[in-house]
Amino acid sequence: MGCGGSRPNIAAASKLEHISKCALLTESAGWGLLDGGIIAATALDARGSLKKKLEAAGERKFSDAEIETFKLVLCHYLGRESSAMLLDLVYAQKARDCIDNMDCCGMLVAYEAGSRKDGPPPLMPGWSAGRILREGGNGVKLLVYYNPEWDPEVKEATCAFVEQVGAECAGVGLPFFLEVLTLDEHSDGVEYARKKPLLVLAAVEEFSKPRYRVDVLKLEFPALAKYTKGLKWIKTPPHNGEYAYDTKEVAGYMKAMSDKARVPFIFLSAGVDMPVFCEMLTLAGKSGCRYCGVLCGRATWKGAVEVYAKEGEEALAKWVQTEGLENLKMLKTVLSNYATPLRRKSPLYAYS
Repeated sequence: MGCGGSRPNIAAASKLEHISKCALLTESAGWGLLDGGIIAATALDARGSLKKKLEAAGERKFSDAEIETFKLVLCHYLGRESSAMLLDLVYAQKARDCIDNMDCCGMLVAYEAGSRKDGPPPLMPGWSAGRILREGGNGVKLLVYYNPEWDPEVKEATCAFVEQVGAECAGVGLPFFLEVLTLDEHSDGVEYARKKPLLVLAAVEEFSKPRYRVDVLKLEFPALAKYTKGLKWIKTPPHNGEYAYDTKEVAGYMKAMSDKARVPFIFLSAGVDMPVFCEMLTLAGKSGCRYCGVLCGRATWKGAVEVYAKEGEEALAKWVQTEGLENLKMLKTVLSNYATPLRRKSPLYAYS
């Protein structure tokens, strides 16, 4: 075989090195490097939405420097207990420098400049997958919205865009984490909840295709927790007491999701409370859904917003070291029991 024939193997080996940095390699849990890792990553790439939440809680304007400090403090403590941190390119320079100096934590970087619900999102100007690699990133995260019932032109524009980013990541040997959020004409309510399983299953089927070169899919549960009957930690019934499904049905959707996936996938928390998130992860594991971990944001740290907004940096540090780390401990316990190591799902490990 000529030199050109080895280039895909070199790229895959590079991706394996980086993706291993983003997965827990805890000997005490029986994972270890030879068994591949489980992703227990913390998402802290919120930008405009975080600024709005801080300003609403503090009833004042927050400067860019104050938002950077919020992220830096969270990274300083959560980074030591997370397999990776997902950070942005707007408010997280100090946080990225912090993670770059940690041997125990990988760094994922959000590539999109913002979200767009009717087509491909804009990318961060002046950035590329190559620059993210040079700046210490171990993976590229891209967020897209997807509706299988979109107009064909909009749907194909989104799919072609994802394909281009996947090729760019492959070209520099960085893992491609694709986050897909589904939507339809209903933005909320029981009708949307009823459609959620079909929407998520359609997204899994589409973006598992080889053309996208996705290494890890970051996905929603195929059901909305607040419309699921039988969950212990959902204390308030939905409006009019109208549920969309029960836990047995949701378990079936989770197993179907796993069966359709052709690449490793992890779950996002969508801002639910940590006990609810862990209950859904447990249900998924018991259903036979072979997910490889989580990229969890607000479920871990949303309680920190009000603390920082009203009491400042010192109070934030105390909160993270108590409630924040307790949330992570709860999450990692569930993952150790129910998540599937990447080695059993990712083709990258063929190059180890």
